[in-house]
Amino acid sequence: MATSASPAHAAPANVLTVQQESADAPRCGFFINQVRETRFAVYGHCGPTTVLVHVDVSGGGSTNDYHLCVGPGNTLLGYYGNILNAYYIGGAGCRRGDRTGHTPH
Repeated sequence: MATSASPAHAAPANVLTVQQESADAPRCGFFINQVRETRFAVYGHCGPTTVLVHVDVSGGGSTNDYHLCVGPGNTLLGYYGNILNAYYIGGAGCRRGDRTGHTPH
């Protein structure tokens, strides 16, 4: 009599496996990086292309804000306190490092 072998701990085909984020995983989006007493504003882009992000600058309302083209990986935006936030607004394929004044979006 023949028997079929199967893995001892195989998950059913309809089970979703979620991998826990490791400490080395890249951070996506706006975050604060602290080095000793200084906090820096950073934008982590996890995609493969360049994109535009809107950078919120403290003081002066939206007239101080700007748009910045960032590439994959982390982009240092400046000191946290001067830079309050940054978020994706589109613009895939822009030229990395290009910076323009704030425009409505």
